[in-house]
Amino acid sequence: MDFSQILYDFFAKRIAERGLYGPAEYLVYGAIMLFLAFFVIFPLLDRRGIKFNDRFFLALLPYILFGSALRVLGDLDFLPRSWNPLEMAYYFVTPGIYLLIAVAAIGCLLLAKKISKKFGICFHKTFGGIGALLALPVVLFELMHFQAWLGVFAVLALVAAIVVVLIFTFKKLGWGILQGNLNRLAVASQVLDGSATFVATQFFRCGEQHPLSSFFLDLFPLSFIFVKIALVLVILHYVDTNIKNKNLAGFIKIVVATLGFATGLRDLLTLGVGTCL
Repeated sequence: MDFSQILYDFFAKRIAERGLYGPAEYLVYGAIMLFLAFFVIFPLLDRRGIKFNDRFFLALLPYILFGSALRVLGDLDFLPRSWNPLEMAYYFVTPGIYLLIAVAAIGCLLLAKKISKKFGICFHKTFGGIGALLALPVVLFELMHFQAWLGVFAVLALVAAIVVVLIFTFKKLGWGILQGNLNRLAVASQVLDGSATFVATQFFRCGEQHPLSSFFLDLFPLSFIFVKIALVLVILHYVDTNIKNKNLAGFIKIVVATLGFATGLRDLLTLGVGTCL
């Protein structure tokens, strides 16, 4: 087997054939993502005075929605698919879509800072507004093609119920981990991801590309949501008790929330447009 065939089997076959993620992809893409996030993006933005808090994340959320919506266009075959990083089509599927949206968001962030400084307007509103303008046409197009509104409402209702119960329970027990808005957003993101996957796979005949997720879904479907909740709570507890740099702590939480909302919104939109019905 030649080297090109090995690369195809480990990194391209899943894209070309819409197959499952492999261990090599998890390790390589995960390492690249962590390196770029903590050794490139965080230092770059931290030096420019960006505060990673709930206001920043809400301004970032339209870009996450934009990326998820673009990814769904690929599932609808409105955008081409390619496993070649030298082709533009590669940046409309995972992992290329993450790089595309990261570059777009950073560029818009720097533009928003200049606009806000020049005209004396709120940076977060400017940054979020630019992202909303990017996301709105794509999201509206997909909403016009929605077929499974019942499934979408079921996911949103399940997310709302779980998050409310978690916040109420933790408050009654005197546990402060869900008092902060950013912590709540991080938990909500993972609940959305888990709930969208649960509803889509159990009631709408959708498949699952991640082997580990499939394991929990096959073992006991609802366990997938509980596992994601437990994992995000462990991460938040560690960050709150061990990370002294508050801006770094906020950045880590935003990374967690971004990963949850990116996959959760993609699954929600995919369910809505009925590509797996």
